[in-house]
Amino acid sequence: MGDSDVLATNGYESNEEEEPITAQKVLEILEKAWMNERLSPDILPHQTEMLDLMLSQLAYMEESTKQLDKNDFRSVTHRMELERIRYLIASYLRCRISKIESFTQAILRDEEARTLQEKRLSDEELAFAKEYQSNMEAHFHQLVLRHLPRSFPDDPRKRIVQPNLDSHIFIRANENIDGVILRDDDEEVDMEEGSQHIVPYKLISDLVVKGKIDLI
Repeated sequence: MGDSDVLATNGYESNEEEEPITAQKVLEILEKAWMNERLSPDILPHQTEMLDLMLSQLAYMEESTKQLDKNDFRSVTHRMELERIRYLIASYLRCRISKIESFTQAILRDEEARTLQEKRLSDEELAFAKEYQSNMEAHFHQLVLRHLPRSFPDDPRKRIVQPNLDSHIFIRANENIDGVILRDDDEEVDMEEGSQHIVPYKLISDLVVKGKIDLI
């Protein structure tokens, strides 16, 4: 898959240059999103649009591969690339579902407080999270709460499991960034493009969301 594979038919154009995005660029965005999602303790903004573009490209690649002789070396390499991309997409989605299942209440609480532009869950993920929470609460009540004394406190906030945002992670700056707090002592540091650091996630979470740094 090269830069010549342009996804113009999908109606997506880059905001800066207003040119159709290439399949290679979509793949790079998804690879970066996959890596950051795996390494971040918190759930990151969804990449539904990029996933839809890549799934369309996969369908096109599959049809193109069918036209090749199975003994053709190009057919072998194309099929290997297809499997690699399928694995990336499946792993990315599994990682997000795992976080939703582990931190359902915390994720839904935070999502409700965000503006429309700040939302991190896709519509499908939001529906799944709500259904999962409803099923878990019904199961918990059936299994435990109905057998406890009525005086037992049932404050849902006391049962919220949250991601550990204090965990330390490795980061790499994608650009020069001035005045970043990398420690709890509030001392500001200027980060150079390409520089690497280990910091508590909570101090740079907004920079991850903005794409200014990547997790490594």
